[in-house]
Amino acid sequence: MRAIIGARGPRRLLMGALILVLGACSSIRLAYNNAPELAYFWLDRYVDFDKAQGKRVSAELEQLLRWHRSEELPLIADLLQSAQTLALQTPSGPQLCALNQAVLQRSEAIGLHAVPAAAAIVTTLSSQQLANLAKAYEKSNRKMREEWRSAQAQGMDNRTLKSLERLEDLYGSLSSAQRRLFQDAMATTGFDSTRYLEEVQSRQQITLQTLEKLRNADAATAQAALVAWIKMFSQSANPAYREYYAQVTAQTCQAFAQVHAQTSLAQRRHMADYLKDYEQQVRMLAAQKP
Repeated sequence: MRAIIGARGPRRLLMGALILVLGACSSIRLAYNNAPELAYFWLDRYVDFDKAQGKRVSAELEQLLRWHRSEELPLIADLLQSAQTLALQTPSGPQLCALNQAVLQRSEAIGLHAVPAAAAIVTTLSSQQLANLAKAYEKSNRKMREEWRSAQAQGMDNRTLKSLERLEDLYGSLSSAQRRLFQDAMATTGFDSTRYLEEVQSRQQITLQTLEKLRNADAATAQAALVAWIKMFSQSANPAYREYYAQVTAQTCQAFAQVHAQTSLAQRRHMADYLKDYEQQVRMLAAQKP
């Protein structure tokens, strides 16, 4: 749900790695069991760890996966079970937003658990590594703009295009009328791509500034700063953006509720079956011995 509503959020260093890997791969169990290696590759691409850092990051990612398997996967499975119930009903926008918020809380839990490990690593980052991260942000932003232009050439914003692709995974397929309904509903959400990019870039700058301040900092200082940084991704530092985002999110949930209300029983069962399969795979992962 988060990937649908939020499109692409600002990149994170350690806290989002497992969720990103889990959500990006079609084979959930294969991706999850290889998450530390995949997450390391993703993180290293941003900062280019030295040998000592790389060894520490790899070890911490293994520890993070063990914790996530035992503590978080059962909670994620329960969320998927709740989503199956909603799939067979006609949920309201607020109900979908509540589910989305529950997913966001699970993502934040990863970050908060990873704070001590992340603090020990970020204090060792060099100026060159922070420069590498800044360049990676620039590359990511260019790619985002390219995706937006491509979507606009198809007559919609990228957020709507990606959401339609995801909806067709869930429902099996959408009729032309359902697609048009969703596009029209998304067009009224008030989403502003320019404003969104400005917020992304603002958070990137805050990230770089935070990491620069934490170079060679003590553990307590680093951990406190990282907790505040993680909270920023749940609530923007800009009050005006927080208000705007709350409104857009509420309207986006309503857009999803509108299209779901127009789906057939067969489409809803397809979604429920899809989510059930996902839940079963997650529960199997949770039961596996590390």
